[in-house]
Amino acid sequence: MEIERHRGLPGGRAVLGGVLMAVAAVGVFVAYERASQRPTDPVAVAAHAIRLGEVLEADDLRIIEVDLPADAASGAFASVDDLAGRVALGPIGDGEIVQAGSVTDQATAGDIHEVAITLPRSQIAVGRLKQAERVDVFVTYDERTTSVVRGAEVVEIGADDEGALTRDREVALVVAVPSGDAVAAVVHALRTGDVTVVRSTFAEATSDDPLEFTGDGATTTSIADEEP
Repeated sequence: MEIERHRGLPGGRAVLGGVLMAVAAVGVFVAYERASQRPTDPVAVAAHAIRLGEVLEADDLRIIEVDLPADAASGAFASVDDLAGRVALGPIGDGEIVQAGSVTDQATAGDIHEVAITLPRSQIAVGRLKQAERVDVFVTYDERTTSVVRGAEVVEIGADDEGALTRDREVALVVAVPSGDAVAAVVHALRTGDVTVVRSTFAEATSDDPLEFTGDGATTTSIADEEP
């Protein structure tokens, strides 16, 4: 007759090993759960490809939830309303996050007309001129020079694929002017006079009235500044 031996209970080391394995498994699970539940932020992206100089509208954008590094998140937009009316300073691809550096700082005015100006490089202050900067357009007729439009925003400038100004003898600008009358004035100046474009981004214009200089050295200031 054989005596049946009962298997003994696991020893203390085996029990401790099992507990440690269970704790490790729980730790891995908790770490995974935390990683999968990282906080996300709403970010505005292009709903389709956006071209240089295009004024952004709500339909051009959509909001997605992503987890961005702090430095990248600081340059993004959390709301479509924050971008509506701004001008794209360069092409923005479909689905690309819209960064602060890729749009103008402010929204454009409501009634804006765009007019193209093509002039010899010597007649455009192109040294440091960039999109979204402002320019004054002057025209000279014989012994008289007068401003045609002041503070016009540059929405496009002739540049190569790397964004540098072209080395061509002529440079093409597209500027935004506030009215059809201003467009007509610029076009007329281009057809009949000698036009010069001056960078005025940091200038403080005291009035929108035309400035005029005559051959006798007299400069006409704005009407508002004249004595009654």
